[in-house]
Amino acid sequence: MSDKRPIGLLDSGVGGLTVVEEVIKKLPHEDIVFIGDEAHMPYGVRPASEIIKYTREMVEFLISQNVKAIIYACNTATARALSTLEKEFDVPMFGVIKSGAQSAVADTKTDDIGVIGTESTVNSGSYPETIAKVDDKIKVHSIAAQHFVKIVESDAADTDASKEDIAQTLAPLKETNIDTLILGCTHFPMLEKQIQAFMGESVKLVDPGIETTNVVKKYLSSEAMLTDNQQSGKVELNTTANLDSFKALAKDWLGSGISEINLIRIGD
Repeated sequence: MSDKRPIGLLDSGVGGLTVVEEVIKKLPHEDIVFIGDEAHMPYGVRPASEIIKYTREMVEFLISQNVKAIIYACNTATARALSTLEKEFDVPMFGVIKSGAQSAVADTKTDDIGVIGTESTVNSGSYPETIAKVDDKIKVHSIAAQHFVKIVESDAADTDASKEDIAQTLAPLKETNIDTLILGCTHFPMLEKQIQAFMGESVKLVDPGIETTNVVKKYLSSEAMLTDNQQSGKVELNTTANLDSFKALAKDWLGSGISEINLIRIGD
């Protein structure tokens, strides 16, 4: 049995490319179709109703591309839209929050976990709630770092101003006993070097996209849905706005293995 249909990924912007990178690493023969909704980015400051609407439009686009599974490569969409949309569509859907929470619980020795994410993800309480289901003894320290998204989208990670911004935002976590920090936005692994430098090597950074990719690989294997292609899969990227800056960041992050990058329109 083999399923040659592509794997779909969605995000509010370029951050989901960190998850695309993991899929390419772990499932190199699979075709990929990604959509980043740059036209409505950032999602993290939007009401839940808008996040659901825009995420639904991305799901409908991916289904039109005949994908066999959809990865929500976006913590905000996972927190606000996944539970609603998985009831509306038959395609298997995977979010990043559960996998990231489980990984952090397995890693912590102090039973103190930090979470940084968008305003919407932090306000949803999704990470503390999911962590509590795994181990209710763990303390969770959450910080909304919405402006980190802008740092990534403007390709400003290595500027002195951004490093200072990161330090000021994360400073309260230095007053806690955390030994594990969840990067609760798929943009944030693009700032991993800067965040690690400030937090120090004693704090392990957890990238939920890595764990989610492991879950998807296991699911596709168990359901006999992996492709039997032997060549490298095609990687098709789509954005709803900002094509030039999206292209630049995509090529910087993923290298030369991209098959095509398109500007598309979805929704109304």
